[in-house]
Amino acid sequence: MASARVRHILATAAAVGAVLATAACGASPTATPAANQRQLQQQPPTVAAPTGTVPVDDAPTGNAAGTSGLKATESGALGTILTDAEGKAIYRFDKDTPKPPKSNCADACEKAWPIVAFNENMTLEGVEKAQIGSIDRPDGKKQLTVAGWPAYYYEKDTKAGDVTGEAVGGVWWTMAPNGTRAKDKVKAAAPGTTVVRAMDVKPFGKVLTDDKGFTLYIFDKDTKDPSASNCDGDCAKAWPPLKAEDNIIAEGVDKSLIGSVTRKDGTKQVTVAGSPVYRFAKDTAPCQANGEGVQGVWFVAGTDGKKAKDKLKK
Repeated sequence: MASARVRHILATAAAVGAVLATAACGASPTATPAANQRQLQQQPPTVAAPTGTVPVDDAPTGNAAGTSGLKATESGALGTILTDAEGKAIYRFDKDTPKPPKSNCADACEKAWPIVAFNENMTLEGVEKAQIGSIDRPDGKKQLTVAGWPAYYYEKDTKAGDVTGEAVGGVWWTMAPNGTRAKDKVKAAAPGTTVVRAMDVKPFGKVLTDDKGFTLYIFDKDTKDPSASNCDGDCAKAWPPLKAEDNIIAEGVDKSLIGSVTRKDGTKQVTVAGSPVYRFAKDTAPCQANGEGVQGVWFVAGTDGKKAKDKLKK
């Protein structure tokens, strides 16, 4: 049964609309964990210059191979990220250095992570000119740097909005407009608050996530009438329960479905339609779904508290 102290808050229609407009991710839920992803070859896209932006430099055109523009773009749980003019995500590599700027990605690495070529005439939206620079690569190409960090695309991002490169190998991250890792700027929910959110995770469509966009799961060995969790000890380490704070906020989720259950250790866990919900320890970035189908008993939770995969069959 839901705790009497738990207060359900449904965001206003305008707020929910704003969340749903940006709450979308490109991570493939059927992919292996990020550290095991394979690298394939793809060249960076040719992009068109946006309107209403400020040129980096007034020098004459002469570097058409470079990206035509950079802009700050909202990307759901990752917050504001850096993209090119067409909305393709731009990444940084932890093994590079910003002082002095140096790229340590070449050969096979560069095939999977094509460089963002520098263009003196690129336009900027929400990006400070002082942060923009370049380095000369061994092959003579000029690579864009942001706050000293060399910039890259990811070959598996096929369209604007994709962020499948996030957390690959634990060393690749989407850039924020100031060159930092976008994930480091994402704010957690306020103390004493739990957020249950609806977000797009391919191929399931809308599923349940926490406040940072990490996918939530349900466990076939639990019960929902009455609600009871049967995941404790080592199980709970691999599948951390979503803690139910006194204030539970539902964003894009029917507030009447949200409740809580008291676990064996006395802590409270969020339930959706009676089903206790969990995170998966091997999801290292928002919108991953590496826990789908694990041991045949763990499944991505749909916004109705049921298995999200079942909607794909209809």
